[in-house]
Amino acid sequence: MRLEIARRARPENLQGIRDFIEEACRRAGVERSAAFDLKLAVDEACSNIVEHGYAGREPGPIRVTFDADGDQVVVAITDRGRAFDPKDAAAPDLDSDWQHRRIGGLGWHLIRQSVDAMDYETNQESGNRLTLVKTTPLAKLSTRTE
Repeated sequence: MRLEIARRARPENLQGIRDFIEEACRRAGVERSAAFDLKLAVDEACSNIVEHGYAGREPGPIRVTFDADGDQVVVAITDRGRAFDPKDAAAPDLDSDWQHRRIGGLGWHLIRQSVDAMDYETNQESGNRLTLVKTTPLAKLSTRTE
């Protein structure tokens, strides 16, 4: 099953992307906790694109592709904003008391914790592409006998 959505990189469009992931997971029969993880990861990544990728520029496109095949879901997020390799994201301070931590900086940590694999590529022609992979058993669909 393959589904796709494209929106402008604006804060008000993030809810539509979250709804898209939730509905795609439901249609694919993705188990509830795995669907939550995917929605969180996609929301964090798209929020970063809106806030940082297109900062100071006209909001460009964000395209989200959802592919479910067997027990694996692959979500690809593409944009034309500033490139940022997730490998360059600083590790968050998870040991200090919350009062001593800086605000923000947990997004990439949450994404990494929410998916089983992640890949990032960028080039001048096609822009940025973040691929998130979640391996999950499909939800058990209830069967009714009449």
